[in-house]
Amino acid sequence: MNRPLVQTWRALRARPTTTHVRAYARRRVGYSIEELESEQVPLIKQVQEIVHPSQHTQLQKTRTISQTADSDSLGFVLEAELHRRRKEAFKQLHELYDHIQGGHRLKDREPEQTDHEQQKLSRTEYGAFLEGFVEMGDIKGSVRVLRDMRESGTQPVNTQYAMVMRAAANAFRAPEVFAVGEEMQRAGVEDYSGFFNSLLRCLGRSGQIEYAYAVYLEMTERRVEPQGPGSAALIVGLAQIGEVDKSLQVMKATLGRGTTLGQDVFMGLLHEAGIHMHHAAYVFAFRQLTDVFGAQLPESDSLAGLDVAARAGDVALAGEIVERLRQSNTPLEEKHFEPLLAAVLARKQWMPAMRVLNMMRQAGYGKAAATLRPLERAVASAEEPEQLAETVFAVVTDCRNEQTLAVDHVTLDALVSGLAQSGCVEAAASRLATWYAQLGVVRSTSSYECVIEGCVARRNKTVAERMLMQLIDERLQPSQRIYEAMIHIALLQPNYEDAFVYLEAMKAHAMVPAWRTLAAIVRRCARVRDVRAQTALKEMRRLGLVVTPVLASFAQNAGRSPRNMGALKSSETEPKDVSLNDLFDNDSFRV
Repeated sequence: MNRPLVQTWRALRARPTTTHVRAYARRRVGYSIEELESEQVPLIKQVQEIVHPSQHTQLQKTRTISQTADSDSLGFVLEAELHRRRKEAFKQLHELYDHIQGGHRLKDREPEQTDHEQQKLSRTEYGAFLEGFVEMGDIKGSVRVLRDMRESGTQPVNTQYAMVMRAAANAFRAPEVFAVGEEMQRAGVEDYSGFFNSLLRCLGRSGQIEYAYAVYLEMTERRVEPQGPGSAALIVGLAQIGEVDKSLQVMKATLGRGTTLGQDVFMGLLHEAGIHMHHAAYVFAFRQLTDVFGAQLPESDSLAGLDVAARAGDVALAGEIVERLRQSNTPLEEKHFEPLLAAVLARKQWMPAMRVLNMMRQAGYGKAAATLRPLERAVASAEEPEQLAETVFAVVTDCRNEQTLAVDHVTLDALVSGLAQSGCVEAAASRLATWYAQLGVVRSTSSYECVIEGCVARRNKTVAERMLMQLIDERLQPSQRIYEAMIHIALLQPNYEDAFVYLEAMKAHAMVPAWRTLAAIVRRCARVRDVRAQTALKEMRRLGLVVTPVLASFAQNAGRSPRNMGALKSSETEPKDVSLNDLFDNDSFRV
């Protein structure tokens, strides 16, 4: 009959020796009474048997499970048995430690025993329990053993503190790491490097990056050198929350101390730098990965690097990434060339830009107007748009014999559109007539779209109508964008009747007006109380376009929004009746 441990302890008449208690605890894990009577089992071996059962015991249990369980559920049953075994071992280890520690307390001693007779665990036995708790994942039990060792006068060594802190850090248990640090402080340990590094590693890997960075700053002030695992977790964590600058600083400081970082740390910084468009961090991680590790970057990170290079105008970085993609037999597509072209244009290197564009055209890419949007923006945002446009045109003229595919109406359209968007619509219209003829390029409908759309912002109806007449004279069909631009220009004039002429022309060519165009007509008519505002609303509903409540109320209230109508109503006051007595009582009317 197996009685509880406490009852068995009290039933012993004489004070039992440590060996007897250990032997009884050993019986709890499978030893027979005959084995206990014939030999005295060491305590360290009992702990090891609890934490790591013998192979004979494991094989016997596995054989029993295999004979009873179904083949389909064998893996699940074995996993459940392993979980049950660890739970049972966890309980047995606690019972054994509680029982032995209870035997050394004053309340459990016999009255006739003295302090000299009182026995205590040795350093080796404490170490066995400490390793057992760590192996079972019981961090609180490990901290308890450290506390009992300190209270009993057995000073734990630094490796034991480090072992518990490492286990707590791996389990993301920051409070237990703090508890170990408090034990180290009570014990008078002066070397806190293990505590700080374990805490840094734990906070970094558990996602508490702000606290981890605070610990890192504390370590810097105390001149405690961060180790590789903690620094690596902090570097990647800072980059993931968008603090790429701080992540780069920590990485440079870590490498400056001679600490080695793994390839995955640089890859993590590279990935986050590409997402957050951080040029310096991406270049640093890129150089480390390519020059030191010789790594081949994934295509996604390479595309992010091309975007970073395009924004920063780093032509060397963009060219190297494209070359590495080509060497890795990656099929080069338009998404690879466009960032390179944008980087060259950002540096205002017009001749290399023409070479890149010609290379793209040879591969069948770069024929859309969106490819040269950077050139268009560069001309539109320049301080002297006409001078810059003439400079680029001179480069285009010089390379027309070598880079023949780069010289077409798309390239010239980008220059003309940049001029028109900068407000130089007269200059854009003039270049439209001369540049194309000089290079022998045929104008297209999109060429005229660039100038006419630029006239909308300037409200220049004269140039827009002249461009439309030239378009028709060249037997080109106006596009929907041209008609809508002409409608918007007409609506900006005092007499907006031409807007309905262009609207009917669109309908005659089976073009459906956009919501923006019809809404502009509704607002313009409503401001002057034109009944055609309601007609335009009906047309929007017929076409299935959304009529917002604000737009409908604007048309109904004759060009006044509900907010303004409320303000007008609240400002209206009833006239007050002033009596003659009140008037003559006023001091202003007294003589």
